[in-house]
Amino acid sequence: MHSYSYTAKDGQGKTVRGIANAEDEMGLANKISRLGYFLIKSKISAEQTSPAKIKSNIPRLKPKDVLNLTIYLAAMLDSGIPLAHSMLSLSQNAEKEDIRKAAEDIRSRIESGFSMKDALLAHPKSFPPIYTAIVGAGEETGKMALCLNNLANLLEWQLELRAKVKEAMTYPVILFCVMTGVVALLVIKVIPTFEPIFKDLGAVLPLPTQIILKVSKITRDFWYVIIGLCILPALGYKVFNSTARGGFFIDSLKLKLPLFGSLLRKVAISRFCHTFSLTLKSGVNILSSLEIAEEVIGNRRLAKTVRKARDSVNIGEKLAVSLANAKEFPPLVIQMIAAGEQSGSITKTLERVNSFYDREVSATIKRMFAVFEPLMIVFMAVVVGGVALAIFLPIFQMAQLIGG
Repeated sequence: MHSYSYTAKDGQGKTVRGIANAEDEMGLANKISRLGYFLIKSKISAEQTSPAKIKSNIPRLKPKDVLNLTIYLAAMLDSGIPLAHSMLSLSQNAEKEDIRKAAEDIRSRIESGFSMKDALLAHPKSFPPIYTAIVGAGEETGKMALCLNNLANLLEWQLELRAKVKEAMTYPVILFCVMTGVVALLVIKVIPTFEPIFKDLGAVLPLPTQIILKVSKITRDFWYVIIGLCILPALGYKVFNSTARGGFFIDSLKLKLPLFGSLLRKVAISRFCHTFSLTLKSGVNILSSLEIAEEVIGNRRLAKTVRKARDSVNIGEKLAVSLANAKEFPPLVIQMIAAGEQSGSITKTLERVNSFYDREVSATIKRMFAVFEPLMIVFMAVVVGGVALAIFLPIFQMAQLIGG
């Protein structure tokens, strides 16, 4: 078996470079042709390359595609079909080209002598650390089908959670965009048509009308400055959030937001409990499980709490005590973890917490809908109505004078 560095072309003529293991150049050509590439040239590398360093050029799979791939593999392995044959069947029957290429690449690496975990390491964007860790635990324990079924449940829960959070955000965002569009239409298009009428009146305009006319003129004359002033804060937020200190500050602030803060904390804790219980149940040791949970928790403040707890557990302290000292996790979670540590059934107690927080997240989203819907409608009515009133107020006054 040799490690080759190669140059190839894809179906659109784009140059692709990579590294792959094969018995000879003919085997290499056959392997990459199954990925949809045509070999141009190749040479044997000096050393056998670590599979973790042989990154694939295949595009990132969507979460839904990863879920379908996982369900398919779990079903095949449950039926007693070997892993390599399961991957071959998947690559031949996949409906999407990206799934087919990914399955074929993973299969070829497995047939080259790599483990399933090592083969997945070549696709870090498609298969996150929790996925590869659980697959590795399944290989070590001989319970690959069970671990894949557990992963499928986790991935399905993550997709449902993402859908619920998007649902909570969609309605306020749509209302805000509609309100912004209506106000912009009034300011840019409608108000200028009334300006000549207001000048012909010759009377002193009401203060709201004067303000709206000024805003309309500034918006029309300096629209590019206004757009820049809207973009700059977004860029500043992105840069600040990308720094360690800034990201920690922003994530801390998010947890303190009215309504949203409570939801974000519950979502993060639900992620932690789901991930931690699944990795433990799959045979991953507690320190590695905490490390994975830290990566997926989704909030840097809470991730720091988990990291400190992992360090404390590493020197012999109880996990419940470590989390309690940080005062970031709710008492319910701490008590359930403590009970699990005492009884030796921490995965079962975490699953109970999972059930509780799954219901809590759904209930919190419903409460947010109940509060935000009337608030956004009232806010939209006040803003749009205020602009409209400022436009028509002079006309009403003129009608009163004429009528008097």
